[in-house]
Amino acid sequence: MTVKAILERKGHDVLTLGPNEKLSEAIRILAEHKIGALVITNGDRKIVGILSERDIVRVVAREGGAALDIAVRSAMTP
Repeated sequence: MTVKAILERKGHDVLTLGPNEKLSEAIRILAEHKIGALVITNGDRKIVGILSERDIVRVVAREGGAALDIAVRSAMTP
C-alpha cells in the first residue's frame, strides 16, 4: 500500500471540538472515529489547540477517573 492510497482511503474530514467540552466527550469522538487527535476551535472556528491521545494519557495519569469531567482546554496542547 502506498502513502497516496492510505491518504485517499482516510478521507479529508477534520473533526473539531470546543475547548469547554468535557474530556469524556473528546474520548468518545476519538474512539468512535478511530482517530488519535482532535483540532480544538473557539466560537469563531479559529484553531486554539489540539488534543491528542498523549494529552489525554497525561491528564488521566495525573487526575485518574476525575479527568473525564475536566474541560478539554485544560488538557489540550495550545
